[in-house]
Amino acid sequence: MLRSAFLVGSVLAAVAWSLAAGNVHAQPASPPSTSSLQDTITRSLGPSPAPDTDHVLEETDGDIARWEQALEVFRLIGGRADLSQEQLAVIRTQIVDTKAVIEERRRQLDAQISQLHAQLDSLGPPPEDGLEPDAVLRRRGELTERIREVEGRHKEIGLLIELADQLVEQIGVARVAELRERLFTQYPTPLRPEVLLTGLRDGLDVLARIISAPLMDLSRGLERSLSALPPLITVTVIALAVWLASLFWLERRFGPHGEPTSYSRRVLAAIVVAISRGLAPAAVIAAPVFVIEQLAVTSGLATIVLVSAQEALVRFLLLTGLIRAALAPHNTPWRLPDIPDESVSVIWRRSLILLTTLHVALFLIEVAQNLNISPELRSGFALVFSVLIATNLLALLRRDYWEPQAQAADGEDESDDARTGIDPGTVIRWLLILVAVAGVAFALIGYSEAAIWLLSKLIDVSFLALALIMARGLVRDLGGIVDDPTTRAHRWVQRIAGASDAAITRTIFWFNILIDLATFAGAMLGIALIVGMSAGDLYLIVMRALEGFDVGSVRISPGSLLAGLVAFFVALVITRMIQRGLVRRIFPHTHIDSGVQHSVTAGIGYIGVTLALLTAVATVGFDLSNLALIAGALSVGIGFGLQAIVNNFVSGLILLAERPIKVGDWIKIGAFEGTVKRINVRATEIQTFQRSEVIIPNSELITSALINYTHKDKYGRIDVAVPVSYGEDPKKVGDILLDVASEHPMVATWPEPYLYFHGFDDVAMRLQLRVYLIDINNFLTVTNDLHFGVAERLRAAGIAFPRPHTDTRLRRDDVQDRMLGPVPADRDFDHQAPKGGEMDS
Repeated sequence: MLRSAFLVGSVLAAVAWSLAAGNVHAQPASPPSTSSLQDTITRSLGPSPAPDTDHVLEETDGDIARWEQALEVFRLIGGRADLSQEQLAVIRTQIVDTKAVIEERRRQLDAQISQLHAQLDSLGPPPEDGLEPDAVLRRRGELTERIREVEGRHKEIGLLIELADQLVEQIGVARVAELRERLFTQYPTPLRPEVLLTGLRDGLDVLARIISAPLMDLSRGLERSLSALPPLITVTVIALAVWLASLFWLERRFGPHGEPTSYSRRVLAAIVVAISRGLAPAAVIAAPVFVIEQLAVTSGLATIVLVSAQEALVRFLLLTGLIRAALAPHNTPWRLPDIPDESVSVIWRRSLILLTTLHVALFLIEVAQNLNISPELRSGFALVFSVLIATNLLALLRRDYWEPQAQAADGEDESDDARTGIDPGTVIRWLLILVAVAGVAFALIGYSEAAIWLLSKLIDVSFLALALIMARGLVRDLGGIVDDPTTRAHRWVQRIAGASDAAITRTIFWFNILIDLATFAGAMLGIALIVGMSAGDLYLIVMRALEGFDVGSVRISPGSLLAGLVAFFVALVITRMIQRGLVRRIFPHTHIDSGVQHSVTAGIGYIGVTLALLTAVATVGFDLSNLALIAGALSVGIGFGLQAIVNNFVSGLILLAERPIKVGDWIKIGAFEGTVKRINVRATEIQTFQRSEVIIPNSELITSALINYTHKDKYGRIDVAVPVSYGEDPKKVGDILLDVASEHPMVATWPEPYLYFHGFDDVAMRLQLRVYLIDINNFLTVTNDLHFGVAERLRAAGIAFPRPHTDTRLRRDDVQDRMLGPVPADRDFDHQAPKGGEMDS
């Protein structure tokens, strides 16, 4: 391995030297190490200059040649078939970085091309007769030639970007091929006795080498080891002090002692336990090893053994600390999930065995990568690892271990999933069982790498899912505490934010949706990293997604769309703030009519929404000058299908501007009468006196005749009709009516109430009291009061209301039918009594 790295490093140095000399005809050799590969590529790229805008074209020619040479290096090295996943990832990262530099130069050329075209457009179109001043003609030619040169370099750079994309795709294919070849390389089956014996013998030899390597290295470098003792002891003592402080002070003060007073108190205790039993001891292990590695106390295999052991042990402590904090295996009241004690003890024990087996195996695998181990040892190790992992994993996947305590006691499952027959937990559990069994099967038939990879990734995904589920449940439970009106957190949020219970509930609902989306995104990201994707791969995927697509000359990307949405909502929020400020702070201190206030507020809203839309469109990248074309295209659709909507919209604008009606007016249109409550874009809301809402299109309010009782002001007249008997004095009755009207406080003193003698009829004289009201909206109250007052005053004055005289005329046959009943149908009509005359009464 070291010899191969040395040879490849020499070859890459030669390639870099040939690139500097302008010779790119180098042939690749053995696979390099990851660090030497990255250093060599970086040297071959050289420093990336930051070109000045005024000299972009002059520097681009040299940069294009340099980028071509760099991409050729990537092609030569990346085309090898014996590179590892890490080495291919390094090459891919370098290609992506080079592509980013090239794209930056292309953006600079785009800006320069735009500037040159703007200068050329400022000269105007060439005259038709071809006659123009020599200076203008010469300048036009220079600009045209300049544009042609810059566009040529722009096309060359586009070709380099396409080449970089192709190399990235080739590296991705090579990584998939390397992983597939490594996973499906078949080793001797461990079922054969000779394979097991050989593997056992080789395993003991490797174990002896692992144990002796650090001891031999320390004995050879005793002086170097003694010089590292002071910093090593210092760091170790500090780490131990932090651990002991977290164990004896932090845990005693905030840990799980006594009975928990709330769920948030249990969460705090779990965090403290995770720190004192997981993070702090992991730091005690990691700190000394970090010092040893930085001071180069060890070297070679000893360093690999020490670092691999430290990584495995730190990861083991962190995971066991998290599980201990959540399950609280020896302290039931402080347990976060609702799981019975019997299940928790089994889960805790099995988790320790599973994590111990996994991390010992990971340590051995990491060390074995740097040793030349035999296929028999690899095959036997895969079988032992697979059986241990699968056995403990299958034991952990029993359904009764993970049932809530109340449900386990009742023995019933009342969940929606149980009623519908679909249980996601059961599906996931059977998938995990299938993968575990598949890992053992792969190990038995000799696919050792596939078995180890499958089971190790399965465990990583399982613990990732467990961590995400617990984190999600924890955050949602905290949200539930805030949503509970009986908690102090709920009252604190109400006091600080001034929000109602319903608003807090809605906020918690959307907060939970965001938490679910974040959990899903975290799961996808974690699974991608676990299965072998690098951060560079994820970055490339995100960047490609953010590049978007072209719509004509405009490039639409998720970033621009998000920026457009943000710009729209910001402009909309500013508009709403202005409207709210007018309604709450300015209008109450003025004497402006409520209808005018509504018109001003609605107009500001329409203008704000229009500006918000224009801002969003401009932010996305659309040229606002093209909106005329869009409006022309929409006019065809408006002429056919949207005519009524546009008519109502324009009518709404006319209502706001001309104000024939306004909010608060009492109007009557057709069969509908009521108060205008709201003038919207398409229709107007009218509330009738029966508290019903009538929605009338705005165009009807413009084109139809209507009565507006409060158009100019709220003055109005009501008429009270009073019948007077012929035996009474109409003047006396009139004086009483005027006295009643003048005494009412809502009746206007000017114009004064007056009496109108309406006429005569068969029963009485008809008088009509006409009064004016300051606010016609009170007409029902005033009419009712006047009726009661007139009746009371007339009764007190001894004046009675006329009673209508009724004459009843009955025919004789009608009386006979009422007294004797109708004539039977079987009677002979010839013997009926003759009809008589009529009777008056």
